[in-house]
Amino acid sequence: MGELAIIVKSKAQPGKRDEIKALYDELMAPRAMENDSQEVVVWCADQHDPDTFYLFEIYSDFQAMGANAQADFFAEYMGKAGPLLAGEPDVAMTTPLWSKGV
Repeated sequence: MGELAIIVKSKAQPGKRDEIKALYDELMAPRAMENDSQEVVVWCADQHDPDTFYLFEIYSDFQAMGANAQADFFAEYMGKAGPLLAGEPDVAMTTPLWSKGV
């Protein structure tokens, strides 16, 4: 299992969560599928708040996450998704110690 897990909680502007998900599907998901250093990626819609979503990722190491964060495709995604967000995401950087099914 990887050395770094990222948990991101974000809130979209009212009614914009689906637009953000579509941008993620277009710009980020294909890169995640090709990136062996990104071991797990889960995009989750909150069941109680139609504007909140979560992203959970496990990376093989901190450098792999940093490379993604500095990539052109991430800048393009944030340039398009950023204006649809209702504030800054809450980001937790963690160390995975146990999991099932990973």
